[in-house]
Amino acid sequence: MIGGKLKVDILDVAGIYPAIYGMRNPLNSHDRMDSEEDSYCTNGVCIGKKDMILAKKLIKAGGEHRKFLRQIQVWLDVTVPRYLWQELDTYKFGIKNSESTMHCLHKREFELSDFYIGDDPIVGTANYLELYVIPKLNEYRQYYLKDKDYRWIIEMKRILPESFLQRRTWNTNYEELLNIYYQRKNHRLKEEWGIILDAIEELPYFQEMILDTLK
Repeated sequence: MIGGKLKVDILDVAGIYPAIYGMRNPLNSHDRMDSEEDSYCTNGVCIGKKDMILAKKLIKAGGEHRKFLRQIQVWLDVTVPRYLWQELDTYKFGIKNSESTMHCLHKREFELSDFYIGDDPIVGTANYLELYVIPKLNEYRQYYLKDKDYRWIIEMKRILPESFLQRRTWNTNYEELLNIYYQRKNHRLKEEWGIILDAIEELPYFQEMILDTLK
């Protein structure tokens, strides 16, 4: 029996065209804008050659020049262990609407699939969870269901491992994701960060506009 799986789904991307338009405000060069809104293009936007050149120039110039990236909004549905959410919470731009640990712990019995143990865990990790942690969590859950004393939920939170998988809908932007990508691409938590970086690479125009520019 194996633990649960990591998951990242791109729900929506919005604001590419308005961000490109606003990118030209500092130099009042809207007459040179050659991007178009078209349903047949990538995410409904065709970024023109002139706009792509300017976007890459601003991106390469640094954070103070590429403010337009903060206006491209992204919604992701992410299921990762609690310890990874702690690291993601260091990035302050995004908004995360999370499953409530306090209100969801008693909804159903715990299983090993509720925890992430990785593709190559140290021997005994899964056994420890199955023999000690999961039975105790389910024991406290039964106590709570019987007497509705919220102290059992509190005790469940106190012993809940950081490997517990938690789902959040995350609203962020291209600038924040740029920072995450380059700060975490060589991180020791390769499996956990890897699935997020893979999703970032799939975002509309992220590869050609950002990653190809900051090689």
